[in-house]
Parts: sequence; structure tokens; C-alpha cells
Amino acid sequence: MGKDVLVLSRKFREQSDFAREFLESRGCRLAERSFDYPVSEDALVEIIRDVDGLITGLEQITPRVFAAANRLKVVSAGGVGYDHVNVEEANKRGVAVCICEGCNNYSVSELVFGMMVGLARNIYPADRAMRQGEWPRYLGYDLWGKTLGIVGLGRVGKAVALLGRAFGMRILANDISWDITFANQNGISYVPFERILDESDFVTMHVPLTPQTHEMIDEAALARMKPSAYLINAARGPVVKETALVEALTTHRIAGAGLDVFEIEPHPNNPYVGLDNVIMTPHIGGSTQEAFDRAYYLALVNVANVLNGLPAHCQVNRY
Repeated sequence: MGKDVLVLSRKFREQSDFAREFLESRGCRLAERSFDYPVSEDALVEIIRDVDGLITGLEQITPRVFAAANRLKVVSAGGVGYDHVNVEEANKRGVAVCICEGCNNYSVSELVFGMMVGLARNIYPADRAMRQGEWPRYLGYDLWGKTLGIVGLGRVGKAVALLGRAFGMRILANDISWDITFANQNGISYVPFERILDESDFVTMHVPLTPQTHEMIDEAALARMKPSAYLINAARGPVVKETALVEALTTHRIAGAGLDVFEIEPHPNNPYVGLDNVIMTPHIGGSTQEAFDRAYYLALVNVANVLNGLPAHCQVNRY
């Protein structure tokens, strides 16, 4: 009898024929379940019974969900973030938690640079003005020669760094672990977090959401940044303290921000809407066709491999 795999991710379910064929070729089956979006915890508890593998979007996989999953052996996120999965509970129950490592490094990094160029050159205010029949002469800034501070020099951070080098920028980085070889090869300096804030013209966040990174950009951090500096967040919303950033942008304590992630998604009362010095996108950093294809394939590899006793593409827990 095949192992049943439930796909929650809306974007993946739109290509269920591919998943069905992939899984069947590996002795698994696509679990047929009906549910509505957003998927509530109550709904998850009902549909996860008798499921062996799970591919998530950003649904919260809580202890209660795990308790209802009587056959679950593996959970794969549909991307690289997994803060929506209770890993501690997964460890207790011997459930593998996996991610799609490497699926969207370049997709996210390109969006980050799109935001940086847009902010530095006033592209969006200029576009809006021209649509209103105006012909403004905005004075912007070069990226060439500026300092780019990368908080989190992991897979995405490294992709951002390479683009920064191509733009002729000075690169500073901060991380809990150092890749000295990559840094030396690409002229990157590892420095303390405070120096990133003090010296950078652009500060870009590429850290996972953990108790240590929660609201690491707060009032004190923003106070250290240059008044001419920009903050980019394409990591997770709660890495930045929302009230502190709104105040800094409103008072022009910093020049502007590019935000792809928010404390609440979707945000019912988005406080950035009325601010002209912010570029916002609805968590689309990894939303390219190429990243989608890679993530879908790797998520299926993760669950099929684990269910067949093989190593996952990228498992993040040990139990």
C-alpha cells in the first residue's frame, strides 16, 4: 500500500497532476482532501489523519495538529522558512522536518536589489508623478561605492552579496557562523551587528525568525542607522519591530525601507500604506516561476525520500 502525501500549499495544488505522477513513481499517493483557504487548525486536525507526508505553505503545524497526525513521518515546507512548523513537537514524535534549500536564493536577492534601486532612484514616486501628468526631476543616489550591510550571510545573503559586488558596493556581513572562504573570495568583511548599523547605506535582513532574531531591528537599532540609510526586510516580518520602523520612517530617522514581509500577513491595518518612503510587496521574494519549479520538486523529493527510507534533500531537525 502506498504512503499518502497531503499537499497544503495552494500554489502546488494547482499542479496536482505533476505531484500525483511524481509520488506514484516512488510508491506514494497524493492524498485527496477537500478544504478551504486559509486552512484553520481545526480543518488541519481533520484532514491530516491517515497522512504519512505533508507539504505545507505557511499553515501553522501546531502540537495539536501533530497529535492528530496518527501516521505522519515527514513535513516539508514549500520553501526555506519553517518557523510555522513546531519542530520541538516534531522531534518528540519522530517526524522529519525538511525545507527546500536553495530553491529561491536568487529570486529573493533580485527582489532585494529591485527594492534598493527603486528606493535610491525614486522610481516609484517618479512613475506615480508621470501618471498624473507631471515631469519631476528627482535627485537619487548611486549604489556604486555605497556600503551594503547583510545581516545573515546564508544562502540568500550570499546571493545578495554577489549582486552587491557586481554593483560595486562595499560589503559588510554579520552572522552567527562565518564562511571565511566565501568572504575572502568576494571581498566581504565580517563585522559586529552594531557596525553594520553604523556604517551601512543599505541594511538588508536575511536571518531566520528565532527568539534571538525576533525584533532585532528595534528602536535602538534604527537609532544607530544613518539618516540617509535604507532598511530592506525580505526575511520574516517579526525580525523588525513594526512600531519602531513606522516611527523611524514617519520622522525620517532613516531614509526609507523596502518590505516584502510583515508582522501579520496579510496585514489588515497596514501602517506603511500612507508612507511615501516605503516600497512594499506581498511576500513575493521567492515567487518566480523558476523558484516555484525548484521548490515543488524539492518538497516532493523530501517527502518521498523520507517515506522510502532515503535521506531528504534538506532535513533541519534531528531526533
